[in-house]
Amino acid sequence: MSVFNAILKSTKACIVTIIVYFSVFVLFGNISAKATATTKDTMFEDSIVKVAITDNDNSALSRGLIEYLNETEDVVDPQTTSIKEMNDNVRFLIYDYALIIPDDFSERVKKGETEDLLEFVAPGATAPQYLLTEKIRTYMQDVMVYLNSGYSEEDAIALTNQNMIKLSDTKASIMDNADENHRSFYTGMFTFNGYTLMMILCISISSVLSFTKDVDVKNRISVSGMHFKTRNFAIIAAVFCIGIVITAAVTVVVGLMGLSDTNGKFIFYCIDVIALMLVGLGMAYMISAITTNENIINMVTNMLVLSMSFFCGVFIDIQFLSPAIVKFAHFLPLYWYTAAIRLINDTPADRILGKTFYEYLLIEILFAGIFFAAGLIISKKKEQYAV
Repeated sequence: MSVFNAILKSTKACIVTIIVYFSVFVLFGNISAKATATTKDTMFEDSIVKVAITDNDNSALSRGLIEYLNETEDVVDPQTTSIKEMNDNVRFLIYDYALIIPDDFSERVKKGETEDLLEFVAPGATAPQYLLTEKIRTYMQDVMVYLNSGYSEEDAIALTNQNMIKLSDTKASIMDNADENHRSFYTGMFTFNGYTLMMILCISISSVLSFTKDVDVKNRISVSGMHFKTRNFAIIAAVFCIGIVITAAVTVVVGLMGLSDTNGKFIFYCIDVIALMLVGLGMAYMISAITTNENIINMVTNMLVLSMSFFCGVFIDIQFLSPAIVKFAHFLPLYWYTAAIRLINDTPADRILGKTFYEYLLIEILFAGIFFAAGLIISKKKEQYAV
């Protein structure tokens, strides 16, 4: 019991490290999760584009086109006739789009010409800019159809304007209920947690356990008459208490931040995090058995956890990694944690519990057992040979 209490009290020395990594998780995890989260019900709507128009023709046709754009877009005065200046203004987002109507516009339309009637100035890199160009071209095509059908210029403009305004009011609802096509906020937070929780557990617990390797502390424990197995059981129990508190804090924070994400899967993410906690505790115990130097602990932890985070889909989605890296990642515990996260995200809540999910959890637990066993073996050998 004395060893158990001593380890818990020694956690105070690592409180700064825990707070730093916890803050990184809350800040950057939240940013990453919100940036990558998508929803199932999405309304598609045309964006309103700020368009600058220069009318060099000032005809009934050009005024009709401008009237239509006034109804659907934000029309502004370019305050310049220089194409270079208009282009610069578009590039620097003073307005999104520039349209130049040439002085022979109406004459060419009446002759039936369809090519290069207007001059567009837009980067063309966004969907709204591309769609606006297409809407203008559609408007001109409709006007020509009416003119060629014998309608007067006034009627052709009025009918085209009326039809295009009605089309602009059309809305499309994209109802995509497939889980695999969306990434929830919880998925983003718990994926990033794969890095943060492992770092917190490995550094803090390895540092806490290193004090038991101190010569003075080690000698006091040795003369106490406590058996090796009993002593290590107390150490492992204390480590578990610390890990549970840290994991619970992380889980509660994620739950509070994602209250709006009510998809019924939170409990499954928590189960996967518990399995990851066991991996982190096992790795921390093994690292503490290898070295007691805090600098080396930090170096080894960063090397292992950062590498796994890049290879296993925490920082880079697994679909962007090469097949060779993915195959290698199968031998790392963090891969199976992120695989379980993806499974939870892509599967309806009532079908998550199954063979695949249990296999992922079992593999994580096996990795944890291997790390704990390795730590015990290393500690035993060092004690036997007085290393």
